[in-house]
Amino acid sequence: MRVRPFFWCLLACSCVSVLIFATLVHTSAPAIMQVQIKQQPRAVGFTTLELHLTDPQGLPIEEAQIVSSARMTNMEMITHESHVKEVGQGTYIAQVHLYMAGPWEITLMAHAESFAPLNQTVLVQVM
Repeated sequence: MRVRPFFWCLLACSCVSVLIFATLVHTSAPAIMQVQIKQQPRAVGFTTLELHLTDPQGLPIEEAQIVSSARMTNMEMITHESHVKEVGQGTYIAQVHLYMAGPWEITLMAHAESFAPLNQTVLVQVM
């Protein structure tokens, strides 16, 4: 039995298209972000939050880009001072300057390659 050249071309095109599709489509795995406030937030100094990023199996996620922002919930005030640094083993320290007493909303956004972006909001009462 002889295979016609048309079917060889069809097979080759199918294989190439599957390979192209596999390289262009990136699936994002879910990730888990746990946030802890290290001390009672005060209007003097920085509020420190500890973040732990892991994959669903519990393995730490390294080299993630984390952005933090904070705003008061009862008036139009935002903070412009926030820093995030990587400690290691999927642990990150975020420091946010909450310069006024009252209710604040801290939003943390994390993005790591091959993982779905994460957003988490923490409501705190600054003394």
